[in-house]
Order: sequence, then structure tokens, then C-alpha cells
Amino acid sequence: MSTPFDAPQHSGSTRTRLNSVPADGGGGSGGGGGGTNVDTQRLDEAANALVELRGDTENADNSADDDCLSASRGLNKHSAGGMAEAGSWATAGSLVTMDVRWGAQVLNLKSLLQEISDKLHTTTGHYTSTEQEEQARQHSISTPFG
Repeated sequence: MSTPFDAPQHSGSTRTRLNSVPADGGGGSGGGGGGTNVDTQRLDEAANALVELRGDTENADNSADDDCLSASRGLNKHSAGGMAEAGSWATAGSLVTMDVRWGAQVLNLKSLLQEISDKLHTTTGHYTSTEQEEQARQHSISTPFG
């Protein structure tokens, strides 16, 4: 199964040419005139995959919450409640504490996934806009050769 992070395909690709200094000019890439290929479609696919992963994370969190609270209730179902010495299960309270910690970590992960997805979408927009501007600039340059 292919993922957005596999080897790039050539559809939707934008080509940006980077300036370089000739080798005898002291630095640069050696004047090779190479370019950078940016496959904007793949960036969008990766961003969308992160959005989907964020939703899956939400579902996993909800399931963990339900299971944890059910286990806590089950442990205390036949106990007197209160402190462990009085007959309640100390583990039940610990499960709830861990569930709260889990929830905080899930929120952090979801925030990171959203942030990365947003930045990938923004990068796609910037590359596309820059390429369109460069193409328009190149077309506007007139030369004596036609």
C-alpha cells in the first residue's frame, strides 16, 4: 500500500530553480544549475493523511476513556469505597489518574498533527504561488531573439 511519504510521483509537481554561484566564484553548488522538485500533490496527500490520523487518534482516545472508566467502576463495584484500607481498590483511582494523563497526551498529539498538517498545506500554497509568479515573470521577459 502506498502512503504519501513513499517515493514521489510526478503528477502535480512544481519545479523551482535555485540560484547558484559558479564553482570558480567561491562556493555555491558548483554552477550545475540544478533545481528542486516539489510535488505539491504529495504534500497535500501527507497533510490530509495527518488529518485522518488525528481523527483516528480521537477515536482511540474515546475508546480508552470508556474502557478505563468501565474498569474503574468494575473494581469499585463490590467495595465499600473510600480508602484502600476500607475495602476499595486503590487501582481504580489510579486508572482514572492515568486516563487523565492519557487524555492530556492525546490532546498534545492532536495539536501537533494539526500544526504539521497546516504547515504542509501552507507550504503547498507558497510553492504553487511562487512557481506561478516565476513563470509569469519569465514570460514577461522579452529578448532580442524572440
